Amino acid sequence: MQWKPQQWYAGQDVYIIGGGHSLKTFDWQRLYNKITIGCNDAYRLGPSVCNVCTFADHKWHKKNGEDIKGFPNPVITNHKIFKEHKEILYLERVDHGLAKDKLGFNGNTGCIAVNLALILGARRVLLLGFDMKLVGSSPNWHEFNVGKPNVNSYIRFKQGFERMASDLATVFPGREIINLGPDSELEMFSTKYIYDFI
Repeated sequence: MQWKPQQWYAGQDVYIIGGGHSLKTFDWQRLYNKITIGCNDAYRLGPSVCNVCTFADHKWHKKNGEDIKGFPNPVITNHKIFKEHKEILYLERVDHGLAKDKLGFNGNTGCIAVNLALILGARRVLLLGFDMKLVGSSPNWHEFNVGKPNVNSYIRFKQGFERMASDLATVFPGREIINLGPDSELEMFSTKYIYDFI
């Protein structure tokens, strides 16, 4: 359904749960007292870990739609097919960069989640699992991929984040995006040691 966001997280840190392999052995209980927005299959971690679920891909919803009906926390997308959906919250999409009242797509769900966190008031957006590279035959912390990731996907993802990074200071001045990935190839944001924050 069409949704008007509120400043749920004004001035706070918000953690974005990506899909990267670096989270394969992560202790998810560390996020129990944190504010989180999870990308795609992060809802499988449960409502205590994933406070909000975001997705961008209609194919992903076709595969997971029945499961997320039982997810008690908000599910948010910018895919226009869900504009009138009764259970999924919808914000309009912009293709590139950041926006204050719409969700920048930039080719991936991670960018949607970052833009959402900023719209909801986050002062710092902290990225978890944004490795941006293939790791063996299993590049994600989970085994539920809709499509098999490839090198070109990560090139496109990084380009989307570069567009967001260039918009940050003008669209959301005073905010910060920090990459907590221990071995990430997403290099346009400042990088910090993950366990200094969690």
